[in-house]
Amino acid sequence: MPLEMNAIVTAFGLRPTGSGPDAPWTGRVGGSDVTAIHIGMGPPLTRAATTRLLDPTGAGGPPVDHVMIAGICGGLDPDLPVGTLINPETLVLHATGATYRHTPPGGAPLAGTLITTEEVTLDVARSERFFEQGCIAVDMESAAVAEVCEARGCPWSVYRCIGDRHFDGLLDPRLVGLTNPDGSGDEAAIKRLIAEEPDVAAKLERLSKDTANAARLAAEAAVRGCLALDA
Repeated sequence: MPLEMNAIVTAFGLRPTGSGPDAPWTGRVGGSDVTAIHIGMGPPLTRAATTRLLDPTGAGGPPVDHVMIAGICGGLDPDLPVGTLINPETLVLHATGATYRHTPPGGAPLAGTLITTEEVTLDVARSERFFEQGCIAVDMESAAVAEVCEARGCPWSVYRCIGDRHFDGLLDPRLVGLTNPDGSGDEAAIKRLIAEEPDVAAKLERLSKDTANAARLAAEAAVRGCLALDA
């Protein structure tokens, strides 16, 4: 989402390479040249963007030695509060059941499973099943990055922070429905909804603060991971 990209650009100190919304951002952290791209939401967009990044004849430019994905995720474990950084041991692509072993740079301990779904789900029973199966968080992109990278033989790592939890009551199905494919919101429609139901504004404000903070923490964790590549 745009807020995740903004957090990454800030944490890594990146500069734009063009004026378009899809233009890469570049910079250097430690001994690594860094390129950041916006991928949008969901496995299909993620696969396409990651493939372009790794294609030496495409938009990716120079060869890629390591792919990182950073941003927010939904929490499934009631004992893990919003703002918790996760470092999953495994990733699961829900649509296929494919699993991927996470081996990030650095020595931080790994725990739990991050599951990647095709869409945002507010189905409580489904989320509870995920947790019963050992999943501590859910997103819509990470396992798709792992899928493409492993097929290309490229190392990858994930940096996610819990930005919301389905049992906290802040996620409104109507707000989810007003989210564009790139992760931005339909601002005009959201304003109309708030005008009609002012109580939604308080939920949206809390959710915005939580997700922005989670995106910042995830991006900062990715910077530490990038520096660990120098070790």
